[in-house]
Amino acid sequence: MLVNQETPRLGATCSACARPLGASYLRHASMQERYCDYDCYRQQATMEIFWPFRSSLEAITALTAISAWSLMMQMGALSRSLTEAYLRAHDLLTTEGGDG
Repeated sequence: MLVNQETPRLGATCSACARPLGASYLRHASMQERYCDYDCYRQQATMEIFWPFRSSLEAITALTAISAWSLMMQMGALSRSLTEAYLRAHDLLTTEGGDG
């Protein structure tokens, strides 16, 4: 939303470049972030596409969750492979008259 001829509160700065806002600025309606011009808004929107995290803690949390999920998938595949190998070996011993 373009805000014209409305001076922001004292000390308000651009969310992208931290410059002081003038009489005309952009405001993201749903997030209530203010930008000094369209270029700063577009730059911030583009960055959010590639790095959607607001804080370092949020990024660390998401990357940790992805890492844990990946490890669980690998451990699941390993356990299935070991179980199948054990069952094949057990079937082989029983069909050949082993100690099964």
